[in-house]
Amino acid sequence: MDAFFSYFQGDSPFLQSIGEWSYLIYTQQELIQMYIHLILAAVFPIYIGAHASLRRPPSAAVPKKKAPGEDGDDEDEEVKIEGMTPSDAILFPILAGITLGGLYLVIKWLDDPKLLNKILNVYFSGLGVFGVGKLAADCLNVATTFVFPNFWSSASETYFIEPLLSQQVTGQVNKARVQVHRKFVEDKTNPFPGFMSSIQFSPAINKKLWSLRATLKNHWIFKAYVHGVFTAKGNIKLNDVLGFVIGVATIALYNMNGKAWWLTNIMGFGFCYGTLQLMSPTTFWTGTLVLAGLFIYDIVMVFYTPLMITVATSLEVPIKLVFPGPKRGSMLGLGDVVLPGIMMALALRFDLYLHYLRKQRTTSKPTIPPRAIDPDTIIRAAYVEATGQWGERFWTRLAKKGDADTVADGARFSKVYFKASLVGYILAMLVTLVVMNVFNHAQPALLYLVPGVLTALWGTALVRGEVGLMWEYSEDGEWGLEPLKKTDGEEAGEKKGEDGTLVKEKTGPGMAILGSDRLEDVAEIKKMNEEHKHHVFLFSLEAPKDGLMAKTPKI
Repeated sequence: MDAFFSYFQGDSPFLQSIGEWSYLIYTQQELIQMYIHLILAAVFPIYIGAHASLRRPPSAAVPKKKAPGEDGDDEDEEVKIEGMTPSDAILFPILAGITLGGLYLVIKWLDDPKLLNKILNVYFSGLGVFGVGKLAADCLNVATTFVFPNFWSSASETYFIEPLLSQQVTGQVNKARVQVHRKFVEDKTNPFPGFMSSIQFSPAINKKLWSLRATLKNHWIFKAYVHGVFTAKGNIKLNDVLGFVIGVATIALYNMNGKAWWLTNIMGFGFCYGTLQLMSPTTFWTGTLVLAGLFIYDIVMVFYTPLMITVATSLEVPIKLVFPGPKRGSMLGLGDVVLPGIMMALALRFDLYLHYLRKQRTTSKPTIPPRAIDPDTIIRAAYVEATGQWGERFWTRLAKKGDADTVADGARFSKVYFKASLVGYILAMLVTLVVMNVFNHAQPALLYLVPGVLTALWGTALVRGEVGLMWEYSEDGEWGLEPLKKTDGEEAGEKKGEDGTLVKEKTGPGMAILGSDRLEDVAEIKKMNEEHKHHVFLFSLEAPKDGLMAKTPKI
């Protein structure tokens, strides 16, 4: 290596500069590897969490409810999102400061934080089971879409894998009329995509492969009832159960294996992944205010008080990402991932909003002079699920545009604002690491991350001339879902029956309607509640009657 570096010690300033940087990289390679690890670990939960948080934007039409047996799966139930308000811009740093100060005083009072670590570990272990379990389940679901996608494309044709027929066809099948299809593909009788689809297995092996596919993709109906306490019903899949088992195993291993750094990071990924799906700034200006408040908070707590550093180094709980390396390694608080992350996830949902906004059409004819467009004349494009289509997107990458419409197309949209925020986040993280290394002092990451992300977002809007559109965009905590309009004499609590007559619905204690307003579901839940009168405790897992595929996984 000495001979290599001596080559750059000539009279050329350019070669000397290259030599100096090469020598620095060579001597500091362990430190650089640690920093690369840190950046990738910070970006990973933001990227997958932002994509898992995608929902139908206000600019897309509400999907029509499908009748039982009609082609297509049921819609995913909307996850309740915690929207922020402008008052959070004040409350967040205040509450964070009170919490941090309280932990600091307790640590100083105890002198040894072992007891506090044990209490907090029990709390975070409980949360970790669900956070890691959800992350693991969604990763397994996405992995399943690569092995057993619903469709795939060659350069000339799109093939649909139909479990009802145990066959691949060149057109979608109507589940209500399975005989309607374009064409059977004789040499593609297994459920695999790509070149594997032409492998000729024996009928017995083919049957087992289709059965394995159904086991991984079909959903079961979960019912739970405790008399006088709660009633629950939902759809789960094998991967959800496996994810929960992985969550329990991870937490058990974390507590029995001396809290290894990689287990701490897995728990941190789970927390960040779940939080990005459950929190929204609602609007860009609210998110900007919240980040600005926390920007000041982080500077004060790191530079002007010992609170942040004392608490971060004293607590051995999974509230940070840990990275082994030279000296004592490095760490990054989960707040430095989640707080910019919720703004970046909002940017991705804004990209999806713009995508459907550009697809809107109007039925009104142009007038001279032009008049304002009547809202009733706007035709919005139907929303196509944008989450969980990683495998389908991979296997349909060769398809010609317009050759065949698939749900994978819902995940293909321009992500200008999200990519801009991602670049701003990474550049700000690099600046943080350089400054920390130069001054040899812990740095408040939000000091650099907040300006980096906000400048990237608002700067992109300024360049594209969309500042006003960005300012007015709002999720309003309801994800663009419009309230149901009363028509033809309908009132609250009333619905139309099949014969057109109004049917009064009653709800009350012991009556739970979960995620559906169809009369068939109401009748089923009423029947279930009647059955509950004979049970004190009920826990069941049932296969659905039609055996259709489950809902699309997220991520």
